[in-house]
Amino acid sequence: MHHKEFSKPPLQPLQYTSTTSRSYSYMRGKSSGGPLLPSASGLIMASKSLPIFAVLVLLQAVSRVSARGIPTPMATGTAAPTGEINGISIFATAVAEEDRMTTPSARMYDEEPSVRAENIYTGPTQNLLEQLLEGYSMDLRPGIGGPPVDIDVGFAVQSIDQVSEINMEYTMTMMLSQSWIDPRLAFNSSSVSEIPLAGATAEKIWIPDTFILNDKKSFKHTVTAHNRLLRLSSDGKVLYNVRITTTAECKMRLKKFPLDTQTCTLELGSYGYANRDVAYHWRTDQEPVRGMTDVELAKYSIVRFDTLTGNVTRDTGDYSSLRMTFKMERNFIYFMIRTFFPCVLVVVLSWVSFFVHHDAVPARVGLGITTVLTMQTLMSGVNASLPQNAEIKAIDVYLLGCYVFVFGALLEYALAHNLYRGTKAAALKAATAPVAPEGGGKHGKKKGKGSSCSENGAASGQSQAAAAAVLAKLSTGNSVDRHARWLFPVAFALLNVVYYVVYYYLPENDIASLFTQY
Repeated sequence: MHHKEFSKPPLQPLQYTSTTSRSYSYMRGKSSGGPLLPSASGLIMASKSLPIFAVLVLLQAVSRVSARGIPTPMATGTAAPTGEINGISIFATAVAEEDRMTTPSARMYDEEPSVRAENIYTGPTQNLLEQLLEGYSMDLRPGIGGPPVDIDVGFAVQSIDQVSEINMEYTMTMMLSQSWIDPRLAFNSSSVSEIPLAGATAEKIWIPDTFILNDKKSFKHTVTAHNRLLRLSSDGKVLYNVRITTTAECKMRLKKFPLDTQTCTLELGSYGYANRDVAYHWRTDQEPVRGMTDVELAKYSIVRFDTLTGNVTRDTGDYSSLRMTFKMERNFIYFMIRTFFPCVLVVVLSWVSFFVHHDAVPARVGLGITTVLTMQTLMSGVNASLPQNAEIKAIDVYLLGCYVFVFGALLEYALAHNLYRGTKAAALKAATAPVAPEGGGKHGKKKGKGSSCSENGAASGQSQAAAAAVLAKLSTGNSVDRHARWLFPVAFALLNVVYYVVYYYLPENDIASLFTQY
């Protein structure tokens, strides 16, 4: 292979400076001590055998090998051979006294105290964890065959996102905490008393199979990582926390809707371990349920909540369980603005027809039909958000009452208009009938001038009397409207008073009996 000739550069030492401010001088040649300068023959041999860039690469590799712990006599300033390439010896000479420690164990003491403490802590803790998990069986509960494992449970409610009456369910996001004693994981260490572990370690130790009894669907949060926490104490106490969102069933009684209160539950228990193996308790070191008082809902206000401990019997045995109940009072102002107030306006609007003349048939009929259809739309909108069952609800009674008033206003015009037309036809017929003269026959054929004037006066008087009679008879139809103007508002006000007294003050069972008695 042909090698290109290079001119001989001036002999200069090649300097390499590391990131830890350690400087080394690499010289080619042989010497017994002091700064080593290469001989001319050695340099010529190197330039002919290897390209310059290859020599530089080899020198850099040698420096890395030296930095990894190859011992060199740094303190005396002498050079020790670290390798030989094509008969050329490679030497490394230290130029600083404080750089005498080059092995990883020695360099650790040159680092910051916090970093050194972390390195010291990680090693024993890792070994301790490996010793604890060696021979550990995650399939067996702690103290198998002995007394049940006590599981202390608590959770922090972050939000109640939705309460659905049509599906009778609610959605809650919470951080569920469980703690128990596992003697197999107890340890004795003077440096650490608690070991925080990654959530993935939960797949290597025994975890209780807790589930939500009235759950419909749930999921664990995984953004940006699995939202779970695991801590191990020296006495073997394990703390496991996970963030979940659950949609749970809530059996609602809607007889007094929307003047009702609802009580929902969240029930926890073991799926596979009976009460002889696992016993659940609410935690006592702090409040077992936190965050419920801070929850804000659009349709409800949480007035109280309680925690209960008990057992539940399933087809596979008796199981320990925990139950949290919370009472929600519906915000009536929400439904007053969205439902009751529009219904009242529609009913009042139907009364406008009482002040419209009978002859304005298109106006009164159009107003009556519009109010009826509007009430029908309001009823459909309310029923769409409620379960379709045979239970009579308070809102159904009120909407039906409003519908009756609106439809009654339309029927009132039909009655008033019918009376008006009949009375008007009869009155006009009586007014246009010919008036018989007072005198007749041959004695009445010839009359004087004075007699003619008296007859005209009598006819005029009779015409006025007939007109007055027509007006009196036509006012018969208008009297229906006059009575409706005060009768409808009074009856509607009475309906509202009775409605609120019955549904707000009477117990639900008494209200139910009103619709079941015959």
